[in-house]
Amino acid sequence: MPKWWLEQKAEVAHAIHEAEATSGHQIVVHVGNLGRHPEKRADQLAVKWSGASLVFCVDPRHRHFEIRWAESLQLDGQLATQVVTEPLRAQDLASAITALAALLPVQQEGAELPDIVNDDE
Repeated sequence: MPKWWLEQKAEVAHAIHEAEATSGHQIVVHVGNLGRHPEKRADQLAVKWSGASLVFCVDPRHRHFEIRWAESLQLDGQLATQVVTEPLRAQDLASAITALAALLPVQQEGAELPDIVNDDE
């Protein structure tokens, strides 16, 4: 697995924490292999982490990402993709999280969930 994201894991955790504090939303970033059917895997992860407003799935090895959000959010999928593409190309996951979180409407904080789930460790 490419290690670029591991080298910035502390910055990623900080970006998630700040995004959650600012938006009031729970954000789960899943980093790992999304397999041959990344859309289906992202759907499964969104169900697993259904308490999160936003599930951001990143597959560094295959240079692929998927974003899932709660049905109650009215996000523009094209805009969400657009704001994370350049930071991810630059291998800056923390900036991608910050940009994506800026699209979220502010709400009261919900239940606490894990910030980063790394299934390749």
